[in-house]
Amino acid sequence: MTESLAPPSFWPLALFRAVTAAQAALVLSQAFLAGEFLSGHFEALAAHGRNGGLVALAMAVQTAAAILLWRRGSGPSWPVRTSVVQTIIAGALIPLGEQRVLAVHVPLAVGLAIGTTLLTVWAWRWRA
Repeated sequence: MTESLAPPSFWPLALFRAVTAAQAALVLSQAFLAGEFLSGHFEALAAHGRNGGLVALAMAVQTAAAILLWRRGSGPSWPVRTSVVQTIIAGALIPLGEQRVLAVHVPLAVGLAIGTTLLTVWAWRWRA
């Protein structure tokens, strides 16, 4: 007896696209807030810290959305691994920033911004 395979659902892809787009906005706003702080708007540093917590939380949500895309939407598995790595990096950026280890914090943050942007572009270009 053969099993019938159900067609993949569209909603996991729509969810993943929405989450990655929101994530990209959060991550890219971090660069804006850091620039505002460096320009002399010192209150932007507190906003940068709060937004960093949101980035880490949203990365965990992105990981869950990537799992749903993979398992329910017939997507590839690599976005799950990418999202897990991004979640770890986002979590590591928080204490690095608080301790002012900027020689590590800034390059990791730039890499996270690039990776997030590339993942978002892939999500909107990929077709199931």
